Amino acid sequence: MKIIIPLAGYGTRMRPHTWSRAKPLLHVAGHTIIGHLLDLMAALTEAPGNEVIFVVGYKGDEIEAWLRENYPRLAMRFVVQEEALGQAHAIWVARQHLDSDEDVLIAFGDGIVDAAYAEIPDPAVDGVLLTQEMPDPRTFGVVVTDAAGYVTDFIEKPAGFEHRDVIAGIYWFRNGRSLVRALDTVIQDGRQTKGEYYLVDAYHVMMEQGARFKTRPTIIWLDAGKPDFMLEANQRLLGLGYGATEDIIDRSYAMDFTALPPVFLHETAVVDASVIGPYVSIGPNVTIKNSVIRNSIIDAGAHVENCFLEDSLIGENARVVGKRATLFVGDNSRVSV
Repeated sequence: MKIIIPLAGYGTRMRPHTWSRAKPLLHVAGHTIIGHLLDLMAALTEAPGNEVIFVVGYKGDEIEAWLRENYPRLAMRFVVQEEALGQAHAIWVARQHLDSDEDVLIAFGDGIVDAAYAEIPDPAVDGVLLTQEMPDPRTFGVVVTDAAGYVTDFIEKPAGFEHRDVIAGIYWFRNGRSLVRALDTVIQDGRQTKGEYYLVDAYHVMMEQGARFKTRPTIIWLDAGKPDFMLEANQRLLGLGYGATEDIIDRSYAMDFTALPPVFLHETAVVDASVIGPYVSIGPNVTIKNSVIRNSIIDAGAHVENCFLEDSLIGENARVVGKRATLFVGDNSRVSV
């Protein structure tokens, strides 16, 4: 199997954090976004004979260096997408490595998806899409299926609630050569939407030629592409035990702070006279003093002092210092410090 993971985006929705770091390397619940995804996909990415192809662009050297250092056991290669022309184009630039009868799995690297990955391949169909049922699907792309469970259509941002199976960014194709031919058609015909090529159009090409696709549900699907989504992903992952520090209460006694689990606290972080949690991730070499922090991510090397932080993302080596004050406040007063 060829596993292709596009990581070439600029991460514009995560600025200012992505000015200095690639979005896949941003931290959530004690790990990078791409690290969580690779760990969840280990049944496939680490299987003998499988190869992982990373499509990189913006800060590609940084991504490659991190992956080679942290996942040396993977059989991996890197392909550069010179122009940001969309999902289908990102796969198409790696076509020479996919043009065979071998099966292909695509996993877009801006989400964290848990699923029964080893059970996805289905020789009875031409492809499988992972989906997540959403109560409000109107801001997503959804699939439409018939009574037998076969995909009949795709709808981008549906107006109503009739179809709730949202595409989760994981796609399996039984035959790589068929996928490449469909992508060739999309690119050659110039099937673009707002200047980008989309994978859904390749599906339409294949379905017009008689291909059949089915869906499978995810276990967890978390979008980590925007600050509020990052915080939600951090909360969900920690709440489910992914990355949470098991001995956080014991450490709080030893270091003189109060912890409200779930929390991730790196072993090199220092917390003094503070309250952290719930849903807080604190990276390596962080220092926190006289502060209250909840539902936040504090990245490596940051210093937080005399602060009340909630729903916050603090970048690497940032310094956030508030004020300590002794106040004698009279009745009916209003004070901001």
